[in-house]
Order: sequence, then structure tokens, then C-alpha cells
Amino acid sequence: MSKVLSRTFCCCIPVRAGVILLGLLGLIGGVAVTAIGIINLKRQDGSKTSMILQVVIYLLLSIVSIFGLVGAISRRLAFIRMYFGMLVTHLLFSMVTGIYAIHRNFKDAPKYISDCTSGSADPSVLQVCQNGASLLKGAMVGIFILAWLLETWACVIVLNYSKQLSEEYYEINRVKDTEAW
Repeated sequence: MSKVLSRTFCCCIPVRAGVILLGLLGLIGGVAVTAIGIINLKRQDGSKTSMILQVVIYLLLSIVSIFGLVGAISRRLAFIRMYFGMLVTHLLFSMVTGIYAIHRNFKDAPKYISDCTSGSADPSVLQVCQNGASLLKGAMVGIFILAWLLETWACVIVLNYSKQLSEEYYEINRVKDTEAW
């Protein structure tokens, strides 16, 4: 009987362990970001649409991660395929809502600067507020791009595990030439 080779990522980590780890990280991270988002939502003034969207997206990530965790632990191909599909869908929705949040941040920057200066005409105060707004813009864009790259990598890991499980199921159910006699 031929054996299916275990696929790996990061040179040596089996993809099954990666999917379990991704499921745990998605569950914990999704719940943490959702909780922080809800706390910030209660404190925030003005437009809350982008924040609400991000809270919903990360709540969905934690729910989706349960499928990956259960599927990887129980080696269920259907769960892993559903996890992959939901993870790709989550990535796309995350990109759309993230782009909207970045747009809102850039659009609302003058309001943040005026709130920061509090009517002060001092050029040093104005410069500090402008630098802070620029830093916030750069950090926000960088964090979103990093999150999207990591989630894309997670999709690749889950896809590789799905292919491995599919090959394992094929090997188990394949009729050998000698068995057909």
C-alpha cells in the first residue's frame, strides 16, 4: 500500500498541525479583536460603521475557526473544505471592510487633527498632531496589509491540508489490482 506524504509549511511543520494552530489562533484572536472592538465602539464618537463591520468580520473569523479546529482534529475533509471556503470568503470581506476603514481614516484625518489641536494656533502642537495622524494612517495600512498576507498564507496552508486529506481518502478507498481478482 502506498503512503501519502505529509505536506509541510515553514520547511518542517505538518499542515495538520498548522491548521490546528490556525484554528486556535483564529478563535482566540477573533474573540480578542471582537472584544476590543466592542469596547472601542462604546467609546467612539461619530461614524461607527467601519468599526461595526470590523467587529462583525472578526466575530465571524472566530466562528469560522471552530470549523478548522474541529476538522483538523477529527481529520474530516468536509470540515476542512468548508473552513477553506469560509476562510477565503472571510479574507475577501476583510479586504473590502479594511479598505473601507482605511478610506474612512484618511477621510476623517482633518477631524482628528482639529480635535487634537483643540483650537491651538501653536505650530508645534499642529505639527505633533499632523505627525500623529500620519503615523496612525501608516500603522493602520501596515497592520491591515500584514493581516491580509497572514490570512492568505493561512488559506494556502488549509488548501494544502485539504489536498493531503483528499489524497489520503483516495488511497484508503482505492481498489488495488490484486484485490479485483
